[in-house]
Amino acid sequence: MDSPLKMIVVEDHDGLREVTVSALCALGHDARGVNCSKALNDALGVFRPDLLILDLNLPGEDGLDIARRMRAARPKIGIIMVTVREQIHDRIAGYGDGADIYLTKPTSIEELEAAIKALSRRLRAGSPGVLDAAVQAHANKATEEDKMRALHDVLIGTQGKLPTLDELARTFGMSSRRLNEAFKKLYDRSIYAFVNAHRLNQAREVILNTDIPLKVIANQLGYANVNHFNAQFRKMFGYPPGSLRRDREQHP
Repeated sequence: MDSPLKMIVVEDHDGLREVTVSALCALGHDARGVNCSKALNDALGVFRPDLLILDLNLPGEDGLDIARRMRAARPKIGIIMVTVREQIHDRIAGYGDGADIYLTKPTSIEELEAAIKALSRRLRAGSPGVLDAAVQAHANKATEEDKMRALHDVLIGTQGKLPTLDELARTFGMSSRRLNEAFKKLYDRSIYAFVNAHRLNQAREVILNTDIPLKVIANQLGYANVNHFNAQFRKMFGYPPGSLRRDREQHP
């Protein structure tokens, strides 16, 4: 394998999920497991996968719904469906909702790894622009909730400067006020409050695990200057980012 792929296994059977994640990690991938769409959304806040390995029979939002909104949010993400549903109409629905590859259980790790390798060349070819997901969601005439979930996936994957609220609103075909209200209803925060908290949590993980200078971290996350980043970090966590790094150095 050329280099590790990042992937999330969405499977509600605890034993199967743990075995699959362990096997993929042993093959050199960076794999994580979750058991439902809510846990997937939480994971996407701190981890940007190259592909999803997706069961269909899940509690809450099912695998087809997840695939549909993830395909809208990130058109080039890899999606491998692994399910007990084996009828031809199930396969058609799976491919129609975004699957690249549709496998039926039981699936060996060798077959799954072959499917992953088959996708890897396309996955490494590049990522879509920051508003591609929004354009796709609007073009498909998605429901308002679908649009907000697609917007969520766009926001957590965006690096650097964000589009303006007016740009996002125009793309989704909504007023700025309605867009913000709809997002807040689903995620309990306005768009920019959500992004700010997400980026600060990202920064905290980077500071804890790397030696990247604070100025570079601030710039990569879209802050105008490091002083603004320091102030926002202190406001959220109650201490400056520099102290976190000093603590790490003193207690490795």
